[in-house]
Amino acid sequence: MKRLTVVLLVLGLLTFLLAACGGAAPGKPATEAPPPKEEAATSAPAAQEEAGTYRVALILPGRADDVSWNQAGFEGMNWAKEQLGDVEVTVVEQVYDVADIEPALIDYAQQGYNLVVGHGFQFQEPIIKVAADFPNVDFGLGTGFKTAPNVGVYDVKLEHGGYIMGMIAGMMTKSNIIGVIGGVDVSEIHRGHVAFKLGAEAVNPNVTVLSSFVGDFNDLSGAKEAALNQINAGADVLWQSGDGIGIAVLNACAERNVLCMGNNANQNEVEPSITLASNVYAWGPMFVEMINESRAGTFGDKHYWIDFGNNGEQTIFNDALANQITPEMRARLDEARQAFINGTLDLGDLDSIKLEGN
Repeated sequence: MKRLTVVLLVLGLLTFLLAACGGAAPGKPATEAPPPKEEAATSAPAAQEEAGTYRVALILPGRADDVSWNQAGFEGMNWAKEQLGDVEVTVVEQVYDVADIEPALIDYAQQGYNLVVGHGFQFQEPIIKVAADFPNVDFGLGTGFKTAPNVGVYDVKLEHGGYIMGMIAGMMTKSNIIGVIGGVDVSEIHRGHVAFKLGAEAVNPNVTVLSSFVGDFNDLSGAKEAALNQINAGADVLWQSGDGIGIAVLNACAERNVLCMGNNANQNEVEPSITLASNVYAWGPMFVEMINESRAGTFGDKHYWIDFGNNGEQTIFNDALANQITPEMRARLDEARQAFINGTLDLGDLDSIKLEGN
């Protein structure tokens, strides 16, 4: 009997610990434990609201400390949590492959999370599929174009930031050749590249703009090779957009002493000797808006945007190189930024513009 009692106590303790753990450990899709029945999960969000705790699962395709796309999302969600106070956030990292995404979405939906956020375009098809099976759970899709009654897309007006980065490059180049390296040619990145070209041409009609897409957001060696190819072709100022590949582009520029600009997070300190500025995403206020609408029952079937107007997109200059951006240059940049805020600078349908070499 004593042995039986000890066994039962151990099993009870294990059950308690498993229940307390919640989401998966960082770096693994949340698929290890058998999920609860779907019938129970559909009413869990309402129960959480009655208890006063709103639960968010933020699923990242990369590392939360990548000084890029993932870190910007991670920091933005933590900022939202601090502002709201009664929000519980679980973060899972490095769910990149599409085959791993759907099980992770299902797991957090079945656990009764109120909002499940997939921070990347590759989450689009899995989210649309899973959301239909969990109508009482809201899903946030990081960039994309498909929505549903319980799916909202959040995105960045990268064309605004890209235009400013292009103006900087166009004014700073001495060779009249500049370049931009991207991860995958999806709408957000494509719009940024086209706008980069337009911004450069607006301040320098003699400029040639090189544009390359690596085809993968994590292909650092490919990104570095693309950057070196552009530098060998004469480019003396580069910009980049697309998760971890940005660090590789900055590293290549530092090796060749070529000026560069950062994107997503503030990357000025990665290679401070050559990084003029960073186009920074501040997702926090928009995440607050999404959570508040989810709680109010008005979330879904819409796009949420960050841009210069709501301070969700910011141009952060590198203090170490501030003397290279003259007052006249800053005045032109401020004028363009304000024109975007006022709605007087419209770049048109950038998705329809084909970039040479792509």
